[in-house]
Amino acid sequence: MSIQQNFPAISPSLNLNFARSKTLDPRITFSRTSTATRVNEQGLVEVVSADIPRFDHEYENGVIKSLGLLVEEQRSNLITYSADFNNWTKVRSYISGVNVISPDGTESANKIVEDNSLGTHYVRKLPTVSADAVCAISVYVKSAQRSQFAINTYGSNGWNASLTAIYDLPTGNITGTNAENCTINAVGNGWYRATYIATKNSTSGTANVDFYTALNGNVSYQGDNSSGIYLWGAQLEEGAFPTSYIPTTASTATREPDNVTMTGDNFSDWYNQSEGTVFASFRAQAQPSATKYLMGISNNSSGELIYIRATASGSDSAMRDGGSDVAYKPIAYSRDINTLSKHCVSYKQNDFIVSAQGQISTVDDNCTVPTPTNISIGSLYNTTHLGGTISQLTYYPRRLTNTQLQNLTK
Repeated sequence: MSIQQNFPAISPSLNLNFARSKTLDPRITFSRTSTATRVNEQGLVEVVSADIPRFDHEYENGVIKSLGLLVEEQRSNLITYSADFNNWTKVRSYISGVNVISPDGTESANKIVEDNSLGTHYVRKLPTVSADAVCAISVYVKSAQRSQFAINTYGSNGWNASLTAIYDLPTGNITGTNAENCTINAVGNGWYRATYIATKNSTSGTANVDFYTALNGNVSYQGDNSSGIYLWGAQLEEGAFPTSYIPTTASTATREPDNVTMTGDNFSDWYNQSEGTVFASFRAQAQPSATKYLMGISNNSSGELIYIRATASGSDSAMRDGGSDVAYKPIAYSRDINTLSKHCVSYKQNDFIVSAQGQISTVDDNCTVPTPTNISIGSLYNTTHLGGTISQLTYYPRRLTNTQLQNLTK
């Protein structure tokens, strides 16, 4: 079989390689009405101005890797003084007078030092949280004399259960009653971002966020009045997975959603109404229980629509025409924050098929094709945002062969 048979011989009419170019095509309209943060090319957390797209990066095995365009939903950091632990309640602990370089490159990270008493040593905030909210707590942490720390929530302090997770920084191991809902990821220069998921009880109000020093897998021990850990960038969001850091001072702060669209001639110049194929590679920030849209080709409603979604079990695509579902194909695979997912959807009259991660669906041979007017990238007409990065989005104005679809997604 020839190379042309294995891969598309036709040139794409749209080729957005965000991870490589780190720019937006001038035909794209972008908006976000607030500042936001990203990880830049140096691996540092930096603030980006309103209405400026974010091209994100990650630290992996000592190398900074470009991830592509970051598209996120609206989120709020409900913890005040997110990087100033002098304004937190300190229990059998204190803040050292000497700071170290934080993940944003400034000398602003605090050292939390245990006192010399027997017991738990921690700092606490009491943010106000909505009733029954699933919350993502996160913080950047670095070893000092202690290489273990813990996050704790109490049922008696506003949560639906008392839970603890103990993080061992050198090994990445997590133990405790909430270990299965927690993650830790290296972000460079000895720093890690630890995350913790908890659920508010049925009453709206304050709930504790406690960060402990730990020793030998224990949060209660005899302190020595000098050992501790470095902390920076604490966050509590009402949501089932953590998003990019939202800095706060005396009040909470909100990051508005990223909206990315192409409309009018900027859309119709490359889109083929009769047949076509969309290829996308992306990373979702978590495995949410709800679906998150990678892209939607539509008329700004569900009446005329082709979409690609990230789901808890993989990804899927569907078409709607004249207000009715005409085709739907899911593909199951393991997907999480560290998985680069590759997905193709290909369509023409009575011919709809999906490929993901080298797998391919059956053909839907009884479907009509919708009449869209625009594409939303990283969302569905600027709702239900992906919460992740898009490395590449490519459109071929033909229905590719099954072999070509599978090879693109391997």
